[in-house]
Amino acid sequence: MPSVNSDSGHLPIDKNADTCPHCHHAVSPRFVNATLSGDQHARGTYLDVAYKCTLHDCSRLFIGIYKRTTFQGDKMVKDFKFQKSVPLNCRPPELQQEVKDISQSFETIYSQANAAESSGLDEIAGVGYRKALEFLIKDYCIHKNPDEEDTIKSSFLGVVIDNYVDDANLKACAKRAAWLGNDETHYIRKWEDKDISDLKILIKLSCGWVSNNILTEKYMAEMA
Repeated sequence: MPSVNSDSGHLPIDKNADTCPHCHHAVSPRFVNATLSGDQHARGTYLDVAYKCTLHDCSRLFIGIYKRTTFQGDKMVKDFKFQKSVPLNCRPPELQQEVKDISQSFETIYSQANAAESSGLDEIAGVGYRKALEFLIKDYCIHKNPDEEDTIKSSFLGVVIDNYVDDANLKACAKRAAWLGNDETHYIRKWEDKDISDLKILIKLSCGWVSNNILTEKYMAEMA
C-alpha cells in the first residue's frame, strides 16, 4: 500500500492520483507535500496531497484529496481513500468544426453546461444543455433561411424545428432533445425514464446531422 509523508507523520493511502486535472493525461505524478486537516481521531479526516504533473508540456501542481471515513467496529481504518483531484479543469467537449462554424454561441453554452455537469451541478447543467440546443438549431436554420432570421429568432424552438428543419433525422433528434431539455426546466418531468445523459446523446446526434447536412451542401455546391 502506498503512503505519503505529511505534517502529521507517515500516512497510508489507497493509491496515488493517476490523472492530472489540468492536462487530463494519465501520469505518475511527483509527490510534493501533504497535510492533514480535521480531527485526527474522528470520522471525516482529510488528507491533501500536493503533486506535480510529470508530463513535460504541463508540469502543473495539483492536489489529490483523500478522506478517512471507514470504521471496522470501533476501530478506525488507517488508510485514506482517494476522492478526487483539484483544481477541476474541464476538458472542452469535442464538436464538429462545421457545428462550431455555424454556431459559436452553441459551442460556448454547451461547453459551460458540460463544465457545470463535471462540477457536480447537475441540476443546472440540463438547463444549459437545453439553451445550447436552441442556439444550435436556430443558428442552423438561419444559415439555411437567412431571409427568415428575425422570425426564427423570435419563435419557440418547437415551432422552428417543425417549420424550418427539413432533414428528417435532424428533425426527429432535435424534437426529442427539446422534449428532454424542457423537462430540465420544468417542475414536473414528462419523460421520467430519461435523464440528462439521454439529452446529451440527442444533442450529439443533432450535431452529427447538422454537420452532415452542411458538408453535403458544401460538396454538392463544389461539384455541381
